[in-house]
Amino acid sequence: MKQVQLSRFGTPDVLQLIETDIPQPKAGEVLIKIEAIGVNYSDTLRRRDKYFQPTTLPYILGSEAVGKIVSVGEGVGEPYVVGTTVLAILPFGGGYSEYVSAIAQYCVPLPPNIDAKTATAIFVQGSTAQLMISQVAQNLKDKTVLINAAAGGVGSILVQLAKLNGAKVIATSSSDEKLNVAKANGADEIINYSNPNWSEKVKQINDGKGVDIAFEMVGGEVYNETIKSLAQGGHLIVYGCASGVQGHIHPEHFVDENISQSGFNLAFYINTKMPVWQEALGTIIGLIAQGQLKISTPKTFALKDVAEAHRQIEARETTGKVVLIP
Repeated sequence: MKQVQLSRFGTPDVLQLIETDIPQPKAGEVLIKIEAIGVNYSDTLRRRDKYFQPTTLPYILGSEAVGKIVSVGEGVGEPYVVGTTVLAILPFGGGYSEYVSAIAQYCVPLPPNIDAKTATAIFVQGSTAQLMISQVAQNLKDKTVLINAAAGGVGSILVQLAKLNGAKVIATSSSDEKLNVAKANGADEIINYSNPNWSEKVKQINDGKGVDIAFEMVGGEVYNETIKSLAQGGHLIVYGCASGVQGHIHPEHFVDENISQSGFNLAFYINTKMPVWQEALGTIIGLIAQGQLKISTPKTFALKDVAEAHRQIEARETTGKVVLIP
């Protein structure tokens, strides 16, 4: 089978397409013939050795894949039978492949009306958005919410979930094209955060007040402006720093404005709160199946073009989900 291997850290060009043996499922595992592979920003961090956890080389990127079970290991039974389409969660990587052996309990059977490419957005993007709302923000009803990078994989889902939870949504992004995506997903107001002092516009369109809750993953000056956009007593939820640039706000600002900041990392829930994470996954799958949550048509690349997929993600040229097709 074909597989993309990371044997050294660096630019997208370090990703190598290799030939290797098809794995055999061990006890408790299923072998999946992959139809679609989710590409995440965290993959680019691992490639550059910037991920918060160490990466031992050689490494196969890819934490999520969708495909059909073609064989099962010892001790695996219903519902993990041959022919079942599943979303495979791969905590140790391995997804950038034509086949993968996955732990059965980390596989989620999918309803027939969710296609493989759409399903790749469920794990990282979907459960991240749902958990931030249900576990960190907790209550969005009648709140004003700011969502940065609102056309991205997580952001586009956050906009829709926030509206479903009764919030007023102000969406920001770096281009008019991306802002139009956020508007189509239900954002009430849109702002280009490439413009200076955009926090003032947030207050202008919100009757002179800041927002109650803000979701931020860009970093740098966007982080600084986001904090300035918060109302007194507001809550900032940080789940990344895509720009690679740290923001700088004096700690006294948090005290003066009585604002709080929370961090979010999906791995924490997977490793320590699995039932909560599984419930979030179920919620997202249900909303997609019922037509209440739409996943924009993912941007797809052939497995051999993985380097270009990474380049476009890092250049912020993509909206929504990015998918590799074996």
